[in-house]
Amino acid sequence: MDEKIRSHVAKYNAANAWETTDKSIVETIREGKHVWSGDESSRRWWTDCFTVVDVGGMLIGFDDAKTTGDESAEDRGWEFDQESICEVRSKEVTTTTTVYEKC
Repeated sequence: MDEKIRSHVAKYNAANAWETTDKSIVETIREGKHVWSGDESSRRWWTDCFTVVDVGGMLIGFDDAKTTGDESAEDRGWEFDQESICEVRSKEVTTTTTVYEKC
């Protein structure tokens, strides 16, 4: 995580009377307001994804994982990499999809 993100989230935490330790900064990011998530690859126990959250007006993305079972990805061996935390910006993309209908 770069210093710009760390500083922004530390100020955000301080304004809310929350801790500003690295651990609490990462927790704030991981629990930020969900904006978007996209699947990247599927594994036996979890699906790797990239998640974007809004923390105090800054869009922050990070590698994440989700499961469909009762256990969390961490319970199954996935480890969060805080080096994946980065600032992101929105980008509008137009796609065309082919659909099929009965004749």
